[in-house]
Amino acid sequence: MKLLVLAAVLAVAAAVPQGYGSQPSSGYGAPPEQEGAASGQQPSVQTAYSTPDGAASGPEGNVAELPASYNFEYAVQDDESGNNFGQQETRDGDATSGSYYVQMADGRMQIVNYSVEGDSGYVVDIQYEGEANIDAAASGQEGNVATPNQSYGL
Repeated sequence: MKLLVLAAVLAVAAAVPQGYGSQPSSGYGAPPEQEGAASGQQPSVQTAYSTPDGAASGPEGNVAELPASYNFEYAVQDDESGNNFGQQETRDGDATSGSYYVQMADGRMQIVNYSVEGDSGYVVDIQYEGEANIDAAASGQEGNVATPNQSYGL
């Protein structure tokens, strides 16, 4: 048993890195001098980035250089749940414009028209259609909400 404990202590001592418990070194210091540094020669440094071989080699060229151009649209209208919302957006280069709408709980339709061109900033116009009906907003959602059932996994 004593021999086993002695072997374990020796194994731990052998695993401790050299210099453990010694004073810290004076610092990291400067990197070692390279040949030519003493004679005043400057090391050569590549300062420009070039495109890797084989990049954008297809017939379409480099896609990142093409101006952005897209048009999308979606709409959701579900009479049972009352959901009614959608969006439309168009972009051509730096010019983007679009709109989105949503049926609010108080019965109004909120319509947001927006645009941006280059660095001009985001320009927005918000409109509402219909009349706000606070009573409908307070009671209208009750029929669409399921009553939770308590379950404790038993």
